[in-house]
Amino acid sequence: MKKKHIYLISTIATFITFIIFTILVSVVDVDFIGPSASKVGFSSMNGAFRDLVGNNLVLYNITDWASVIALPIGLTFFVIGLIQLIKRKNLFKVDSNILGLGYCYIFTGLAYVLFEIISINYRPILINGILEASYPSSTTVLSLCIFITAIDQIRIYIKNNALKYSLIGVSILYCAFLVVGRIISGVHWLSDIMGGILLSSSLILSYFYMKEILIEYKEKKENKK
Repeated sequence: MKKKHIYLISTIATFITFIIFTILVSVVDVDFIGPSASKVGFSSMNGAFRDLVGNNLVLYNITDWASVIALPIGLTFFVIGLIQLIKRKNLFKVDSNILGLGYCYIFTGLAYVLFEIISINYRPILINGILEASYPSSTTVLSLCIFITAIDQIRIYIKNNALKYSLIGVSILYCAFLVVGRIISGVHWLSDIMGGILLSSSLILSYFYMKEILIEYKEKKENKK
């Protein structure tokens, strides 16, 4: 089986799992355990998790600000793609991994906007007196999508092994810090994190699928010349 087929099947499977999980969060064991008597799905599991970790607003603020670094990383790859487009004067001559990355970023942004509009769950605590939507964890989705796909760019563009593996290691640790920090800060229900991991997994796998499709398309085009 070709890699593109493996990535396609994996993307569809994880996305369907995310949809099913989201539906279940909306209808299973729903109770008014959130602040301002807000409804929460999987309330037994989520309530027990909230009671276990409590909340740590200092860690919340640290992970909030630390996640901002994902934006210049994404912007860097956008600039690389733009430079390639200007030099090569053809969108499809831009590196397949950069085009796939653009696709992944667009759908990550659309998912963020969608779940700002559609509120599945609200946070376990009020932030500045406001009840905010929290499903899925946007910090989890942003961190995983940006840093995991960045690792593939590092693997492709960095030739020096020492630098390459150092950057990959830092990316993994930083991403893990953001996700774990978000979990134990207590500003999300456990189902918010789980949903974020499922959604970001489908987006990351779709990046690899799109990259393989573009590579194959370019190879076929070259062979016809």
